[in-house]
Order: sequence, then C-alpha cells, then structure tokens
Amino acid sequence: MPRTALLTGVTGGWGKAVLDHFVEQGWSVCATTRGEDVEIPGGVLTIECDLTDHESAQAAVDACLLRFGGLDAVACVAGGFAAPGPIHEAPVASWDGQMAVNLQTAFTITRAALTPMLEAGSGSIVYMGSRAAVRPFPGAAGYIVSKAAVIGLMQAVDAEVRSQGVRANVVLPSIVDTPRNRAESPDADFSKWTTGDQLARVIEWLCGPDSAPLSGGTIPAYGRA
Repeated sequence: MPRTALLTGVTGGWGKAVLDHFVEQGWSVCATTRGEDVEIPGGVLTIECDLTDHESAQAAVDACLLRFGGLDAVACVAGGFAAPGPIHEAPVASWDGQMAVNLQTAFTITRAALTPMLEAGSGSIVYMGSRAAVRPFPGAAGYIVSKAAVIGLMQAVDAEVRSQGVRANVVLPSIVDTPRNRAESPDADFSKWTTGDQLARVIEWLCGPDSAPLSGGTIPAYGRA
C-alpha cells in the first residue's frame, strides 16, 4: 500500500522538485496550495488552504485522511525569505510576515497532523530550517529568527512524540539553485549551490522508513557554498 505524504510549499520554486520526487517514488501525495495556477502531477490531491490559519490547516489534514485513509509523513516546505535591513530600520510588517510564513505554517500543519500520526503510532515530520538560523548574517532578522524557531519547534515535537513512534527532523539548506537566486547573484558559482532535486531526495528519505532510527536531527544541506 502506498505511503501518504502531505507536502506544503511545493507548487513553486525549488519545492516543485520535492513534489515531483515524492510522486516518482510512489507516494500518495496531498499538496497544499494558495490558489496558484500551476501544473500538478496526476493523482496528487491539491488542497487550497491558508496555512497560517489553524482551521484551514486542520481541513487540509482531514481532506488527506479522507482521500487516502492515513498520513505517514508531512514535509513543511512552505516558507519565504526577506532581508529588509537592520532590525531598527526594517518594517514591523516584514518581521510579522516572516514569522507567519516560516514558523506559523509549520506549527499549524504539525498540530493538525500529530493526532492521526499518534493514533497510528508512526509518522515523520520534516521541517525546513536554514543555515542562517545557526550562522546569521545582517539584514534578515525576521527570517533568521523564524528559522531558528522552526528548529526549536522540531526539538519540542521530538521531545513530545518520539517515544510514541512519531519522528521529527529539520533540514538546513543554504543557497538553493533557483532562477530567482541566480538572478540576484549573477556572479556566483552556481555549481556550489544545493539543488532542489538534492533537497527533495533528502526530504523524502527523512519521510520514509530507511531513516527510521533518526529523530531530533538538525541536518545541514549546504552544498559547497
């Protein structure tokens, strides 16, 4: 019987590689969207929802359970990046926005997914942190702090549910090779950057049974950058 994964943030950017890889590996996939007009592989259940809202996140999990009968893994890829400048100069709205898109989205879907996973006695949740959370740089405090909080969320989840069969891990990418990042850093050596396909393989492995002994991991995926 195929395993079921709920994936957030995989309808654009490098996240699309995650969606494609899970489908290629034979998973039953639920993908959350924000109403984007994007091409989705056949058989994927797309669920339009606002992941900053608890009821919307719960509805996404419920729809996944209704379609596939269970939930084996969640990959929290949804997120965003902003570097508006120093803390004392940056707009408050940028801070709030980074907390919402990076931390709140991970928390709401985690909260909704944990009950069916705990009832089943198994499951895996994979979060996307950032190297910036452990190696900060100036001008992006909201992003850095929100990603550091994602690491804390993973650790709290691991402490609470590891003994009940549910695992949690976080991946820390650095610069990912996307058209947008290339445009913003045209002189960079792109060969040193991590690709979406590489991250997809790491995420899928962490969701699957081959990584069963691993929980509570903070896993760097820096490429050679």
